[in-house]
Formats: sequence, C-alpha cells, structure tokens
Amino acid sequence: MVLRVITIFFIFFVTNIANSKPLPPGTGNSVPANILFLVDKSQSMWDPTSGDFKKYVRPFIDVEPRGDGKYFTVSVDDSGLGYWNPNTDTLATNSSVFGGQIKRGSRTYGYKDANLDKPINIQYRPNYLYLLQDKTLEKASGYTLMSIDIRIRDGGKNFFKKCKKGDCKNVTRFYTKKNAGNTTGLIQPKKAKKDTGGNTAIYFKSKPSMDIDGNKMWVISKDVWRVITLNGHLSNSSTIVCSNTTLTMREKFDDAIDVVSESGNLFIYSKDGANGLILKQQLSSNGCPTGTLYQSWDKPINYDKCGSGRGQSIAVLNRVIFTTGFLSAKVCRYTQTGSSIKLTHSIGSKDAYTQNSSNNSAIYLDKPMGIKIGEGNSTERTRVYVTNFGRNEVTILKNTNLSYVDHFGDSGVSLWKGAEDAITFVAKDSSLNQSANFGVGFWQGGTASFTGFRPNDNNPKFNDPKDNEINRPEGNIAVGINSKGSQQILELFAQEKVGLYYGTKGTGLKTLMNRYWTYNKGIVNPIIPGLDCQVNAMIIIGDGQFDKGTDSLPKNEAAARFKSQGILTFTVGYGRAVTQNSTAIKMYKDIAIAGGTHKEVGGSVKQQGFFVANTPADLKAVIDQIVQTIVAKTYSYSAPSISSEIARTGQLFQGKFQNRKNKEWWGTILKTDLTQTGDALTSKQVWDLNDTIKLPDKRNIWTAIPGNTTSNNFTDGNSRAISNYFFATGNQVRDYHRRTVDPNNNLASLTRCKNTSGVQDGLTDEFAGIIRFVRGEDYFDYDGDCNLREPRKRTDDNGNLKNAYIADFYNSELAIVGKPSASIQAQTKNTESYFRQKNNYVTFAANNFNRKDIIYGAANNGILHAVDADTGEEIWGFVPPLIIPKLPRIINPTLNQASGGGSIPMFLLDGSPTIHDTYFKHPVTNKEGWYTLLMIPYGRAGAGFSTIDVTDPNKPLHLYSILNDSTSQKILRVDHQSTLFEYPYKTTRLNIKDFNQSVEATNNLGGSNTCNDSGNTSCYLSKKWTIPNILDPSKPVTIFANGIDVTNTTATTPNISGNLRIQFNKAYKFDASGNTKSDNISIVQVGDLASAGAEYDYRFLGETWGSPRVFRMPNTGAGDNDVLDDEYVAVLTGGFGNFSPSIGSNVFLVDWLTGKVKKEIKIEDKAYDNNSKNDIVNSIPSSPVVITADASQANFSGALVYVNDLEGKITKINLTNMQQTPEYNATTGQFSTSTQPVRLYDKYTLFDVMASTQINNRYMYHSLDAGIGVRSKSFWMFGGTGDLMNLSDQQVDLNKVQNVMFGIKDYSYPFFGSQKASQSPDNFLRCKNTTKDQDGSNCPDIGDRGWFINIDDQKKVVNEPTLTGNVVYYPVFKPLRGAKSCGDGKAYICSVDADCGTNLSKKLGTNKGAETSEECFYVGTGVLSKIVSFGTKLYANISGESTNTDKDDIVVIDAIDTGLINYRSSWRDSF
Repeated sequence: MVLRVITIFFIFFVTNIANSKPLPPGTGNSVPANILFLVDKSQSMWDPTSGDFKKYVRPFIDVEPRGDGKYFTVSVDDSGLGYWNPNTDTLATNSSVFGGQIKRGSRTYGYKDANLDKPINIQYRPNYLYLLQDKTLEKASGYTLMSIDIRIRDGGKNFFKKCKKGDCKNVTRFYTKKNAGNTTGLIQPKKAKKDTGGNTAIYFKSKPSMDIDGNKMWVISKDVWRVITLNGHLSNSSTIVCSNTTLTMREKFDDAIDVVSESGNLFIYSKDGANGLILKQQLSSNGCPTGTLYQSWDKPINYDKCGSGRGQSIAVLNRVIFTTGFLSAKVCRYTQTGSSIKLTHSIGSKDAYTQNSSNNSAIYLDKPMGIKIGEGNSTERTRVYVTNFGRNEVTILKNTNLSYVDHFGDSGVSLWKGAEDAITFVAKDSSLNQSANFGVGFWQGGTASFTGFRPNDNNPKFNDPKDNEINRPEGNIAVGINSKGSQQILELFAQEKVGLYYGTKGTGLKTLMNRYWTYNKGIVNPIIPGLDCQVNAMIIIGDGQFDKGTDSLPKNEAAARFKSQGILTFTVGYGRAVTQNSTAIKMYKDIAIAGGTHKEVGGSVKQQGFFVANTPADLKAVIDQIVQTIVAKTYSYSAPSISSEIARTGQLFQGKFQNRKNKEWWGTILKTDLTQTGDALTSKQVWDLNDTIKLPDKRNIWTAIPGNTTSNNFTDGNSRAISNYFFATGNQVRDYHRRTVDPNNNLASLTRCKNTSGVQDGLTDEFAGIIRFVRGEDYFDYDGDCNLREPRKRTDDNGNLKNAYIADFYNSELAIVGKPSASIQAQTKNTESYFRQKNNYVTFAANNFNRKDIIYGAANNGILHAVDADTGEEIWGFVPPLIIPKLPRIINPTLNQASGGGSIPMFLLDGSPTIHDTYFKHPVTNKEGWYTLLMIPYGRAGAGFSTIDVTDPNKPLHLYSILNDSTSQKILRVDHQSTLFEYPYKTTRLNIKDFNQSVEATNNLGGSNTCNDSGNTSCYLSKKWTIPNILDPSKPVTIFANGIDVTNTTATTPNISGNLRIQFNKAYKFDASGNTKSDNISIVQVGDLASAGAEYDYRFLGETWGSPRVFRMPNTGAGDNDVLDDEYVAVLTGGFGNFSPSIGSNVFLVDWLTGKVKKEIKIEDKAYDNNSKNDIVNSIPSSPVVITADASQANFSGALVYVNDLEGKITKINLTNMQQTPEYNATTGQFSTSTQPVRLYDKYTLFDVMASTQINNRYMYHSLDAGIGVRSKSFWMFGGTGDLMNLSDQQVDLNKVQNVMFGIKDYSYPFFGSQKASQSPDNFLRCKNTTKDQDGSNCPDIGDRGWFINIDDQKKVVNEPTLTGNVVYYPVFKPLRGAKSCGDGKAYICSVDADCGTNLSKKLGTNKGAETSEECFYVGTGVLSKIVSFGTKLYANISGESTNTDKDDIVVIDAIDTGLINYRSSWRDSF
C-alpha cells in the first residue's frame, strides 16, 4: 500500500534568530542579503597559488629557446621575463642573463618604467630578446616592438626610476620612426611610450605577427609587410617594406607565423587566427614573398582543427606543423603533402588543476598560447614547448606523437584564477541565490571610481557601469548588486575583461567602498532605507599589503560604512604574500574589525571576520563560509512548498520543524488522531518522533559502502570508507576541534575542547565527527560542555529537555508504504493493472499482507527516515552516498565559540519520495519477482536521486544513485555494489570577444572605429558572425544575447572549415576600442560525456525539486499493443537550473530499474521577440502531470505527460502507443474523422502564459493540478504564477508585476492532438477573463481554451493549486510595502469554479476590517503551503500567523460544499 500523507508542517519562528538556510518567506524577515565582492586586481594576483615566489611564475604568454637547452619566458601584463632550465624546473642561474644570482635566478620584473607590459610574443637572437606588445587599451593605442639587452642585470624595484646613466639606459629600445623609414601602417601617438634610452616608440596601427630567422625579423600587419634587419638593439636596425604584397595576402599572415628554411629555401608558415587556416608561402632572400604558393594552400581543408590561437600559436619542424588552440585547450600536429595538411595527433583536456603525469593518458591544458620547437642537444630537438597560460606552466611534449614529457614553471593556477573560481562556486549555488543578491568590483589604483550604470539610474543595466575597465582600469564596480547578479558575474568572468596592474593602493578601494554604498540615485543602491532586517556586506579579497600612505583609508571607510549604514566588512588575506606577512595580516584584520565583523581579545579570536586563504581550495571554502555567515544573519526567500498530501482516514502525520541560529534546525514527525469534524487537537497526539527515537549509537543509519550492506554501516568505524565520498565533488573538510592553535587562523576557540577524548589536530576526528553528528551526537558542541558524544538536546517551551537530532522536513512530502495494494482490476489490456494480474501480483500482495506501515520522509541532515507508522519507532535512516560529498560544507570553524559551537544548516536532502511496486530481476538478489522500490530526489540538495529497495522494511538495499555535479563537471554514479563511478564532461563557453569578427576588430585597433560589417574597422556590427572551430557542429548550442536566450531565433550553419556561421535576427556589435558598449553574446556547448557514462547522460539535469512519476511505457512506441513487454520508466522533470542555460529545461525518462537515461526530451526555451519579450532562462522545477490508462481508462498504454516550466509554457508529451490522433474542432466541440500520425516522444506546446520580466514578471515554479470538469467533462489543468525568488519585488518596477490564476482545457484529451508547425500555442487571448465574475455569467464557451483571473496588488500564487469537488483552491501572497516591511505579507485562499473560473472565495467566509474589499479569503500573515483537502476541511501551513484563534500556526477552514460525494476530480487521486 502506498499512500500520500497529509503532512502539515508546523514551523515555529523566533524573531531576530539568524539562519543561513532559506526560511519560508513572509515572516517579516525575508529580505535577501546584499553582498559585494571587492577583489584586488593588482599585478601580483597573477602570482602562483603555490606560493613559490623564488620561481616568480606568472601565467606565461610565450616561450623561446636560447639554443643551449634553456628557455626564456614572458608572462602576462607587466610580469616580466624568466630564463629557465626545463630539466630542473628552476630559473637558471647565469650572471650574463639578467644578472642571474643563485638566490633569485635569471629573471627580470616588468617594471612600469621599463614598459615591458602586454606581451604578445618574444623572439631571441644572441644577447637580445625582441618583444611584440599590445598597447591598444592605453591612451596611446597600438602595437609596439621592443628589444631587450639580456646582459644587463635587473637592479631592483627602483632600478629604472633612479637610473641616470650607464647600463640601465641601454636595457630597452623601441622600434622608432627612424628605424621604420616607411611609416605605412604606423602612427606616432602624442603620449607614446619611451624606452630606457628616452627614444619614443612608433606604433603599428593593426595587430602584426612577428618572427625571426637569422638576422631578419618579419613583422606583418594587414597594412604592410616589413622585414627588419637586426644588429643588436632595434635602434641599430633597418627596414624594408615589401611592395609586392596585397591586403588579401597580408591579412592571412598577420596573426601567427613561423619562418623556416627547407631544402635551402625560406618559407613562412601562418596560422590565420580569424579563419583558422594554415598557410605556407615561399620567401625571397630579402624576406619578401615570391610566387603565390599560399594561394594553393588557401583552401578549407587546411583549417586548424585546434581552433583559433593567441600569440605565437604555430611552429614548424622538418615540414611538420604544430599549433595550439587557446579556446579548445588543444595542441595539434600535422604533416603536409603538396599543398594539403593531414592531422596526425591532437591532444589536450581542458583542466587548470589536475596534475599532468607521464602515467596519465590525458594531457591537461588550459589556454595554451605560444608554441616553440626545442633547441639544444639531441634530446631537446625532439621536444615541443607549449605555454600553458591557465596552468602557470610550460608543458613539454614529444614532437613525434605529442606525448607528455614534463613541464616547468608552477603546476597550478594563479591567485586570480582561484579568486574567479571561488566566487563562481558561490554564484552557482541556488540556495545561496535565494538568500542573497551579489555584485562585484575590482580595485588596485588610486583613480577607481563609481558613478552609476547605463543607461540611467531608474533603469540601470547592472553589468554596464559608466566607470568600466576601459576608462577606469584602476578600479570599478563591474556588476552592481541585483537579483541577477550571480549570472552577470559568471558572464563577466567568461569575458576575461579585467586587466591587472602594478600597485595596491588603498585609495581606490576606499573610493569604491564609499561611492557605491552612498550612491542614492534611482534604484541603483540595493539598500532599503530604514530596513533593519536587511543585511548588507562587503567581502574584500586582497593578496598583499597596501601601498604606503594608503593603508588606513579602507579601514576608516569600513568603520564609516558600518557606523552610518550598518554595512559589514569581511576581509580575506589571499596568498602567502599576506599569510606570511604580519604587516599585511594586520591591515586586513583592522579593516574587518572596523567593519564590525572581527573581534579579538588578547590575541584570541572571538568573532571571525578576517580570514586567510593560501590556495584556491582554501579560498573557495573561506568564501563559502563567509557568504553562509552573512546569509545566516537574515531570512531569505525559499520555496514554501512545505506540505504533503493525505494519510489514512482519521489520522494526521505532521512534519514539524523549528529554525535555530547557526545550528541544524530540529524537526520531528507527529502522529495525531483527527476528531470526527476533522480537527487536530494536541490531546489527540499519538506519538512524537523525537520522543520515540533511539539514542544515536543505537540507531540504524546506513549508506552504500562496498561489501557492507547492513542497515547500520554509517558509523565512525567505517569513516575511512565513507570519507572517500567527502571529496567526490571537491569540497574541503575543515578543522573544527584541535589540540593546538592553528597558526593559519589563530582561532584559539578551536582548542577549548582539546582535553576531550578523540580531539586531535588534523581532519581524522572531523571525518568521524561528521558521521557522529549526522547520527545525532553533539560533535559541534551546541551546548558548550565539550561532551562531543552526547545526544543533541533542546529545551522545549515547558523547560523540558528534548531530543533534537531529527533535522527539518522542509520541502519533503511524507509517504506511507504498507501492504501491497496496487490494483489488479484491469478494465483493458492497456493498463498496468493488467500487467500485475498477468505477473501474479496477487501472490506478492498476499506474501506481504502483514508488512508494517512505514512512513518515509527526507530530512535536511541528509537522512531518508523510515518510521513505523503505528509506534513512531525509526526503523532506519538512509544517507544517500552522493549526498555525503556535501556534508563537509556544514562545518564552520568560526562558530566554535566559548559559549558553544554551531554548524551551517543546509539543504542536505529535500525531495519527496516516489514509491512503485515493480516486477524485475533484482541485481542484488538475482531473483525475478515483485519488489517495492523507492526513489528519493535530492531536491534543493542537488541535481540527483537515489533508488532503494524497501520490499522488506527491515532489509533495505541500495540500487543506484546519480548526481550531476555541474561545478566539477562530472556525473557521479554509485551502483548496486556501492562502486563509485565518475563520468567527466567539459562545457565550452564562448563570448562575443572570441568570435572571428571580434578578433579581426581587435586586430584593427588603431584604424577606423566606424561600426559596420566591413571587417576593416575596430567595431563590427552585423547579424552575421562566425564562431571559431572549437565547437562540435553536430551538437546543440545555447546562445544568449544580452541575457536573453536567442537560440531558437538564430540560425547556425557549420562551414567546411569547421567554423560555425551564425545568423541572428538582429544586428549585434563588438567595439574593440571600448568607445561604445559591446553587446554581450555568449554561446554555451556542453561537451560529450566520457564514453563509459554514455548511458547516464544527466549533464543537463538541474536540482531535482519535483517528484518523478513511474509507469510502464511501450518499448517500441506507436502500435505496440503488447503491454507485457513494456518498460518501467520514471518521468523526471529537469529540475531547477538556477538560470543557467539549458540546465533543467528538459524531461528525463529514467530507466526505473537501472537509473540509465532512457530518453532526454528537450523543452526549448521560448524565443524572444519584440512582442512577447520573453527573457526568462527556462527550467522545470515542478512535478509532471502523468495520465495513464489506469487513471483515465483511455484506449492507450503508456502515458500522456504534461509539464509546466519556469517561463510559463505547458508542454504535452506523448509516451503512449498511439498511432493516430484525430483533429479537434474547437467550434463544434467534436473530433474530426481525419487523423494525424503520432510517434513516441512527440511533443508540442499546449499553452503559454506569456511570461516576461519586462511586462508582467510571471514565473511558474509550482506544479499544475488537473482533472475532469464536472459540467464540461473536459480535461482541465490549473496553475498560477509568481516570482518565488523575489516575492517582495525588490528592484522591480511594480507596474510590471501582473500574475494570474488560470484553468485551461486540453481539447484533444484523451488523444494526443497536434499543433501545426505554423501555429503558435494558445495563450490568454483564447481564454475568458473571469477576474470579476462571481456568478458564472462569464463562463468559457465551448471554443474557449479556458479562463484566467488577474491578481492585483502584485499578489502571487505561491504554491500549486488544489482541485477537489470541482473547486480549485489557490494559495496567494500579497507583499506589504513600506520602509519597515521586511518581506512580510498577507495570505489568502482563492477558490475558483473549475469549469467556469468563477471566484467562489466568498463561500469560504467573510473578510472583515481592512480585508473587506479583497476578492479572496484572508487567512493570516505570511506564505501558505500547498492546500490539502481532507474530508470537509482544507488544511495549509502558514509561515506567519493564521486567523485561527486556537492554533495560529496552521490554517484549517471548511471547504466549499459542492454536493459532490467522493468525486475524484484531481488526477492525483487516481495516479
């Protein structure tokens, strides 16, 4: 027997209590926190996270052999040059190279006065390096050439500033007008840079390529082909201009070139960046081209399959060509025959963190740039050197097969990359996005500024600041705090727009802290004046101490913001330049103290607001901890669907929980006998789970552990096996209890329990402690007595000590499973009842007739509880193995205080179980027969689910678990043998700057800035674009333009060169100069899953908020009339995608027996047009409506499925054996005799609520209800809209909030129907507006699609409607306005006639006082759960107070008497 339970969840709210997990809103403290990241953009953020400063490694741009087996490198921005021994992975020590010394090696900094910044590539001739530089973003714009005398020693930080005469004057020389002679393609800007000798550089207008062979240098731009004869410094050079070249030819050689000698002749090879072609041209003795060889090479088959490169991305050895692909993270090797090339090898897996090894077949690259052939001894000549920008290393490959040899540099990432990844981790967390709005700014110099956003203060684009990276490179607010801030931050990082510069001035940071928070024009400032419940905070991330004289400014500003506005300031000292520098530590600590977050007494930290992080992993954990701490100071919006459905007659099972500050919320299940009138009285309570629960060490808690299938294996004795799961998604376990003070954080409070048995330094005790905590022990020492093995307790209202180790049942519905009782009364052979009948289900039911009634429910400490419904005894608790990786995030060491400890309450298991009796061959028992299977979706805890066998409640078995971890980009699976599998995939993200035309526009900087589609200016404006050939043209892409999904209105066509041509329906712009705002276009393609995981392709699965529905589907589709060989599938909606493109906008058909993906059905994001203005990123967080023949007695097997999505579409999917469907005539109400063919998986959009944030702010988070109308006999679906994430409409134009309640008919039911390709889905224009109808006079006609009711005053439907007795009941929330409103509001129940849309709310009761004019029935303050109908009553939980005088935490009212007895109106009654 499987029954849904009325679980009415009671929540006791305590004002001024803080929580980090989102509470149900409407309680008066439900405003999201405002969090601004302020990130250091000084040059040292390029430093390696390893902290190995002796190597002085910053991301390499290019590598160049010296010819002696050692190599020069040039690093990003102003980071300078190095001279390396690749065999020892150290800077070489050679006194004739930069004055190299043993302690520091041979290298030179990129000092500002030396002008060694913005390198593109380097070349070497004896004693001199030649540097090509990109200075297009400076006031003097263009490209420069410089020579560097390597024999002159680097004399320290002030070497050039103090230099008056001598060697320092001879270090550098620019290419000048004198050397150029012919100035074609050159300009002399007014503020041109000067070299150390005082010579003024001449600039190339357009980006040139550069290479050296012998004593000649080729510098080729689209304007001119130059050959420079070298004689030491460039000041001694001479130039010829090749007059026999054309613009067409030069444009093919202006990106990356390599000049080589072959058989006594000179050739130049080119990789044409924009077009991706590899070309070859013969040269004469003077360096100018001779003949037209390149024309025979100019053909599509010669495109580089590695994609577009950056820098010196081509090298040639003995006619073998090597290339790098910056975006594809690949290296390619080609041979040539005649004028054609052939790819022999391609390697590269995009990964910035995983260590390369000769034992690993995969070679990890990230943003590879320059590539060179090894020089020196015979071994060196067999090698290829690749600068691996994103990994801070040069990767060495064998030139015959590109196999891995070694690397030098720093095998890791830069501090900057780590900072991006840490903020990205938080920005992708949907539960945090419900609790906080984010923004980000960058600081470094003294001229940072903020003056608002374009176009104006009342309609700001929060990612388009007036002060930006072009005009304020020393500091700006790149993304202002707003509800879409997380997505805008992710887009910003993808654009790679932020430049890093020398200097760490507190002046700029202070300016941003002040000007952003005090900017009070329009709706730019997120602070609501006078709102004490709103938390506003800054998180400052810096990697070094402030410049002298500016160090006190941020501290003083933090104090001012805290005193005048209550803004909290947290600081993070990032990298060893801070963590090993006491002065820097004090600077950042003082800011946090002034900002109200950090307190120390006698050197002991009492409240932590200053943190240190050495590595990206440290920073990720610290940022997560800080954000959780900030969020813990406020309530947040959340899904208020805190209810279940109904139990056995006369009994009520209640989920109950209470929030607690910085502690796991306690919860319980109550069993109460209802009175004859349907009331629930305290005196009728039968049991309380907290009273019946066993002691922690006596409980049966289990998970999936190899070789251990007992129901009590989740124990500290198995901590080694369990801890393997802890790190599966990259989360850190943090030290909570210690014997000695950790010098990294100086948190003396962590040692307060040092004498307690089991406490030790390191993480071994934490591994066991997490397990014990989940079981119920007080490992985090909530009560402060250092007894870490005692059960957790709480004091109730009467002062009694009660168990408190059952966590909250937040969104999880309860289900009861008792004796098997599924129907075997088959009306037709199409039903599952018939299948049961034929497969002896009756014997299974008889054998399990005495099976106990067990309640199953998921709690947010990660446990699925199995509870005896009669006695309240917990039989066991199951911890899904793929929930375990999230458990380390509950640890927050700063909560370990003298008064007691704490932990972070999180969503750890939040879905609702689905149970189905199933006939199959069991993989564990290896026996065929009937079994009762249970699937538990993870809900807000993650994009996954687990399925277990509960046939024998005393012997549960794990079958499979699945998790899509989109952050680490892998699918995790645990099978029935408890084996963990990982299937990685990679997502490619391209921004408009990566498009071929944008690359050309960038190369054209210095010339015309006219915006057109000619391709000859630095501003490209067109509908037609081309994407580099790094995407798989056979795989789908998602295209966003300025935040709007335009995939469906954009044509994509691959060309023979592998590029993807794009045709938009409007023109978009990229302005390389930054003079005007470029459009933000991003393209996302999720890469293939590792082949081993092809059957488990859940790459696009979002958080599994909805519950799956299980049925038997015809295995061959149309015409399959053999129900006995049908297959069990679970219909699982794609889940909540957190507004990430493509994630969750789908329906999965899950093989119920194995967890394999049977079919993924994409639900397209609605196309944007100027009428609908649909701009909502789609996903499907709701549950599906599934209609089978068992429920409808229709003439099909399988099911018709209806899903409603976030952007307001209702899609109908055919999962039946139908072959034909008749056409319906809406005018006559009759089906025609003509039919259309139907195929399995066919779908069409049935209806559209016309959602748009620019028009009405309608979202559909919640599920539909559906059923047959009593009078119309039509099949109806009922729903409502409302923005769950922003119930109070913060930073929203209130005139653009217009939600609806609606009911629509499916004309074609019980057939599938169809939609003509040219036909748009129906919308409210085909429905009757019954907003004011209270007597049925406006009832829809036969030809109307349905009815709708406009809801006034920005009201929102906040949960799914409930259909019973031909009346639909809607839970509605009305936000209160005013400066003192902290997100609270009023709760109403609207009752509507299902067939007519007539408002029947007055039959629920009479509104009084201020509510007299309201059309719906007022029931209290706060947000309502789903309304549950039982007997003659309606029940609902409420997050505030109800109008009930005897029990104000629940709504209980009489349902409308329609005279219908036992009428099964809702589809759920029969499912």
